[in-house]
Amino acid sequence: MTLGVRIAGLRRNKGVSLQKVADAVGVSKAHIWELEKERTTNPAMDLVRKLAVYYDTSVSFLVGED
Repeated sequence: MTLGVRIAGLRRNKGVSLQKVADAVGVSKAHIWELEKERTTNPAMDLVRKLAVYYDTSVSFLVGED
């Protein structure tokens, strides 16, 4: 499973919009969409950390190390 698949699933499970996630982590809605659709690869580690905090999970899980 990829980062995009993981964050898309977490977002759906949490029942939040792309915009809500984007606002919470300080990026654009389009950037979150691109990550979920895997049109953007190799995101900044700072963003991955912010996503992990937002989704209350580990960076290791998001990047597939778990």
